[in-house]
Amino acid sequence: MTATIVSAMPSTRMLGVEDLSTRQQVPEPEAIPTHLPKIYLFAQKGPTTAQLVSGASMLSMYGEDSFDLRKPWATHATVLANLINAQGNAIMVERVKPADAAPPATIRVALDVLPTQVPVYARNDDGSYELDANGAPVETGDTVAGFQVKWVAGPVTVSSQGDDSFGIATPVSGDQVDAVSHVQSKRYPIHDLRVSGFGAYGDNLGMRMWAPTTKSSMPLDDRLIATEKVYPFRMACVSRPNAITTPSIVKTNFSEQYVDVVFKKDVIDKNTDALVSVNDVFIQSYQNLNDPTGVPAQYGPFGEMHTYFDNVETLLQQFYAAEVPYIDEFSDFNHEANEEYRFNLISGVSSQNVPYASYKVISGTSNSVRFTENATVFATGGFDGTMNETVFGELVAEAVAGYGDIDSYLQNSAKYPESIIYDSGFPLATKYALCSFIAIRKDTAVILSTHDTSGPVLSASQESALAVALRTRMQMYPESEYYGTATMRGMIVGRCGTLLNSQYRKKLPLTLEIAVKSAKYMGASNGKWKPVFNFDCAPNNNITMFTDVNVTYTSAKVRNKDWSNGLVWVDDFDLRSLYFPALKTIYDNDTSILNSYFTMMACVELEKIGERAHRQYTGVSSLTNAQLVDRVNKFVEAAVLDKFGGRFVIKPDAYFTAADIARGYSWALNIKLYGPNMKTVQSLHISARRISDLDS
Repeated sequence: MTATIVSAMPSTRMLGVEDLSTRQQVPEPEAIPTHLPKIYLFAQKGPTTAQLVSGASMLSMYGEDSFDLRKPWATHATVLANLINAQGNAIMVERVKPADAAPPATIRVALDVLPTQVPVYARNDDGSYELDANGAPVETGDTVAGFQVKWVAGPVTVSSQGDDSFGIATPVSGDQVDAVSHVQSKRYPIHDLRVSGFGAYGDNLGMRMWAPTTKSSMPLDDRLIATEKVYPFRMACVSRPNAITTPSIVKTNFSEQYVDVVFKKDVIDKNTDALVSVNDVFIQSYQNLNDPTGVPAQYGPFGEMHTYFDNVETLLQQFYAAEVPYIDEFSDFNHEANEEYRFNLISGVSSQNVPYASYKVISGTSNSVRFTENATVFATGGFDGTMNETVFGELVAEAVAGYGDIDSYLQNSAKYPESIIYDSGFPLATKYALCSFIAIRKDTAVILSTHDTSGPVLSASQESALAVALRTRMQMYPESEYYGTATMRGMIVGRCGTLLNSQYRKKLPLTLEIAVKSAKYMGASNGKWKPVFNFDCAPNNNITMFTDVNVTYTSAKVRNKDWSNGLVWVDDFDLRSLYFPALKTIYDNDTSILNSYFTMMACVELEKIGERAHRQYTGVSSLTNAQLVDRVNKFVEAAVLDKFGGRFVIKPDAYFTAADIARGYSWALNIKLYGPNMKTVQSLHISARRISDLDS
């Protein structure tokens, strides 16, 4: 507290340090490329919500086998994803789930508890059992009242009506029976775990749980026993490629091999001020779903866990009460209140590795498991569902329909910034469904193909007819009802061929060629187009990825019809190569710059920039109208600086209309794009002259 000057008494007021070095932090713009494709996939693992991934993060999230074209998850879209990812272009991937896929694999860990007479064994001076010549404990012939328990693991049960009992199971009758009293055991659920995503892959994920002691190779920290009156346990996750291979440890976010936990709520280790309750730390140690630095979401082996704390408390009170008469110098108990959580119910020994007198853990019987640091319980019940390209097409059609729903989460362009979707060989019904990608959002584009990987190769006339149908469907979504602008954010690409150097053996559409060229040209995460990869003219517009293209020549009459139908085709460039003569959108005015694929993609990017400008300044009340106009214009100017490689001239014009001024809360932004027309027609004539005219 600063003293107030009340007199002239000689003194120094210690006012401390004033920090004048701080500056307002300027946020870095998100690394989002202009060309950001949305691709639906079957996958071995991973979430079913769309994820922005690239490079190794894509393989880590969905599994390397998902992108192996010889594995069951492969489709024509997998080929597209591999090709684009190879260029370093980020992708918005969404995993689709077959209708008959099983829910995620699960584990239920339960303790089967039998009240019984426990044998008394002869002990050594250190509290350990005396062993006979065969290594078995020596019985004294006496017994004490206590419990015989076994750990049981299996899937979370589902009722005949399909109701999942995850987190809501109740104790049931066990399968142990006391030979003397004929009392039957009771089985108490302790933990339920659910794998992060659906699929057979979940059956290759497991957990380990054990109770370390001071004699363990990695001894326990027994300070928790003393200060918090809880026994510290350890848990770990493992994975394996398949059921016949040895599992390996999955490291935590801190690259550790296990997590220290306690089976009591809200416990804080006062030695480190860290949470240690199993429900606070186990799942969280393996996943990171909301990293503010922009790192792709990391999903752990298990996405959900429920610990039956009431059951744990009930059992510990019983076990502790039975053990109290036998407390000695080897016990962790001190006859203190509320110390029952010091009981080690996993392995039945104290922190000094001395067995309890009234508690016996057995194994080797039906469905039992002895939990040690090397014993794994695997999840079960995972199933990928039916996966083929017909089912895939139906699932994609269902998923992409959300772009045509004004209430869908897919309208959130900040969370889902995808800019383009490619038809990599879908059936006709899915091609139609893909058109809804541009239905509501103005920052998206769709590239359709005439080829269906599950159907025959089409002739030139069949492709022309299909182009009419696809163009008609896309025209259901005009660019602007306000300005009367027809559909322009769509393109139809004809022809198919055999992809070079690929394990995918079916014919594929030439949309993949455009996708890869676009990834090279406008797929950098800094958002800047690379002029060296501009493919609107030779040699970059040559076909380099395909051979055995179905149609390489059509007459001028047919080409004129295809041009009107909105079809993009290929021609022979020379004796050995093909090329795209033009990349035309379905916009129906040849004098407009909107019939160019590149102008279309620039408009898509400018829509996104305009939305970012709104997000940057919405809610501002500290600026005058003139200041806001200046800030918005400068924001857009900075966003487009060097973005398009000099291809366009961009001039933002923020302003206030009379209506805006009257309302007081709105403004307008007009981003002016100046671009060249696509040149497609050449008039050629030859002038024959005498050589003597050369000097005149």
